[in-house]
Amino acid sequence: MSIFSDFKRWVTVWALTFAFSFPKASTPRRVIYFLRLFLFQGRRDWIHKDETHGYWIAEDLKKNAKREAIQDRISEANIIILWVPGGGFRFDLGQLYTSTFATWMRALDADKNIKSMVFVADYKHGPDNLFPAAIKDVGDTYHWLTETLNIDPKKIIIGGDDAGVAIALDTLLNKIDPSKKPAGMICASPYTGLEAGGESWRTNLGLDILNENSITRMENAYMGIESEDEVIEYEGGLSPFAYLRDSVDLGSLLPSRMLVYLGGKEVLLEEGGLLANRAARSGVQVMVVQEPSGIHLWSMFPDIFIKQDDVKQYAVDRFVDFVAGTIKK
Repeated sequence: MSIFSDFKRWVTVWALTFAFSFPKASTPRRVIYFLRLFLFQGRRDWIHKDETHGYWIAEDLKKNAKREAIQDRISEANIIILWVPGGGFRFDLGQLYTSTFATWMRALDADKNIKSMVFVADYKHGPDNLFPAAIKDVGDTYHWLTETLNIDPKKIIIGGDDAGVAIALDTLLNKIDPSKKPAGMICASPYTGLEAGGESWRTNLGLDILNENSITRMENAYMGIESEDEVIEYEGGLSPFAYLRDSVDLGSLLPSRMLVYLGGKEVLLEEGGLLANRAARSGVQVMVVQEPSGIHLWSMFPDIFIKQDDVKQYAVDRFVDFVAGTIKK
């Protein structure tokens, strides 16, 4: 790797480790903003911001971003990926992933002649906007895609990384009619709400960008801080992470196909494995891609966190296979 690549990796690891664990949310948001501004400016011509729900990503989208032109591209696309970006419920990592999304879309087109677009959802972040604020926003975005833009749910793959997976799961459970659920789901380094602990925590703590403080910040930003004297009551009588209950049949709320990216050096490795296993037992067809050297979010930053070209290519190939199989099904 070049000196610049090594520098970019060092800065990215430092910035993410700091952002996930720092107590106040405003400072991590500024850190992520400057990280994007100085090191993640690639493919800016692929992005078009929607007025209310988030932003579209597609090749050379800025050249013709009129509403009619975007609607034409949506109609021509074989698949629309709705992405719920992570950031520990406190900040948005979505615009750091643009180059990765571009790689995915170009590979789909080149390998399978599959036309695709990505829509990255905006949602309110904690701790000022606790559950269910985020799932209300993502649910509204899904309904906007399917009802206002008339996109067939069978044409949608919902995806998320980090805490975005928890938001996507809570949205599927509480805000999306099972008869209108998407065709597939992608989970990259998923956080699902389980408490810190387990073998992967004992093995990988200190190797990953997440630590116990990171999980505490996540929980507080999504659920609020409970005291011994007060139990938080959430709007509408909903509960965060309700999909973790044994009484919930994941197969009824999840799409029929799921792709899960895990890293062998993630503290959340076991958590992601439990989600994949439980989904499979519920009848979901699950594809797991586990990279032994991968840390948290390695699949979203492959050019930074992964040195071997064959490993990066394998991750992209599995994505292409998953999407192609989802369309075929």
